[in-house]
Amino acid sequence: MDIQIQVKGVDELVRNLRDLGVNRVPNYVARALTEIANRTQEAMIADARSSLTVRGSWLTKGTKYGINRKAATKNDLTAVVSTTALWLIEQETKTIITPRKAASLAVPFIWQRGSRLAVTKSPKNLKDTVKLKSKFGNEIIYQRQGSGRLTSLVPLFILRKQTPEKQRIHLINTATETINKVSGPVLAGMIQQAIAEKP
Repeated sequence: MDIQIQVKGVDELVRNLRDLGVNRVPNYVARALTEIANRTQEAMIADARSSLTVRGSWLTKGTKYGINRKAATKNDLTAVVSTTALWLIEQETKTIITPRKAASLAVPFIWQRGSRLAVTKSPKNLKDTVKLKSKFGNEIIYQRQGSGRLTSLVPLFILRKQTPEKQRIHLINTATETINKVSGPVLAGMIQQAIAEKP
C-alpha cells in the first residue's frame, strides 16, 4: 500500500505540436512534468513536516520511506510522486486504531497531548494512578497530585476498545492544489521554449 500522485502528459497536445514539426516537444513536456512533480514533492514534504514530529532524516528526497519522485521521459509522459511509509498513510487517512495486545487503548486527554509524559509512558509506569469509572461508564486513569488537603485527581487517560486516528496530514490535497497551481505556467513555459528552439 502506498500514496501515489501521477502527473500525466498532455498526449494530444504533444501529437499536434509534432505534426507542426516541433519534434522535441516530448522532451520538453517530460521536463515540465518532472518539474511539476518536483514542486509537488516539495509541497508534500513541507506539509508532512509542518504537521508531524519528524525524527531522523527519513523524510528527505531519495530515502526508502520518504516522499519520492520518478521523472517523466519522452517515451513515458508520466511523473510520479509517492511514498510507501505506512505511518504517513495512516496519518493521511482516518483509520480506526485497536489495541494489539492489551484489552483497551489508553488515549490521552486532549489537554495532555502536548505532554511527553502522557504520550510516551504506559499508564502502568506512572506513579500514584488509579482507574475509576465516570458517570457515563467510561474507565479513566487518574493520577494523584499534591499532598494532604491539596490532593487532587487529574485525568490522564481514557480507556477505549478502539479509537479513530485523526487525519493529521493532507498529502493528496496538497499535491492536487500544487499541481493545479503550477502545471499551467510550467507546461506553457516549456512548450514556448520548445517552439522558440524549433530548427
